[in-house]
Amino acid sequence: MSILLAILWQCKLDKKAPGSQAQAESPAFPMLVAFRDGQAVLSDSSIVAIPHWGDTAYTIFFCVRHAEKRKDQGDNPSLAPEGEVRAERLGNIMKGVRMDRFCTTNYKRTIQTAETVRRIAGNAAAEAYPPVNQSAWLEHKLGEGVGKHYFIVGHQNTIPQLLNQLKGGTEFQNIPDDDHGRFYIAVTKGIGQTEVLEFRY
Repeated sequence: MSILLAILWQCKLDKKAPGSQAQAESPAFPMLVAFRDGQAVLSDSSIVAIPHWGDTAYTIFFCVRHAEKRKDQGDNPSLAPEGEVRAERLGNIMKGVRMDRFCTTNYKRTIQTAETVRRIAGNAAAEAYPPVNQSAWLEHKLGEGVGKHYFIVGHQNTIPQLLNQLKGGTEFQNIPDDDHGRFYIAVTKGIGQTEVLEFRY
């Protein structure tokens, strides 16, 4: 039933927010506000259960794109002030969720997003990897991480690539340039054995 609710809610999301950040972050649109006891709590007080929560046969990846970056700092910019605010919000959403590792690409904007979440939500270890090695890195995590929870901060292309690799398909497209508010939860037993929930925050 909970997966059906998530699917129905996702259909609503697809209809109301076709790539528009302004629409997606409208107060009328249900936003992810917290996690409690293996359930995602939305701003309209509805809840969506995370599949297989507590089942140590499954690994869970919480995946986001980095928060908004500065436009005046070249190829490796820091977070913009609005990005810092978003990262703080993300940290508050993640309070109380057990995390085994925070994982980012090796860019300032992803590292700063994850570090803010770590500061607010927990002190699990952190690691960074080059985005070009993401596929091999993910295979390694799947081998070592059964039953673990990972918080992943990537980019508009690397997060969809990671989800597609886990699903064994091509359904996830690059995230639009101005969209920093997507939150994915991938619950997996391995490649091709993955369920993905998508939210806004």
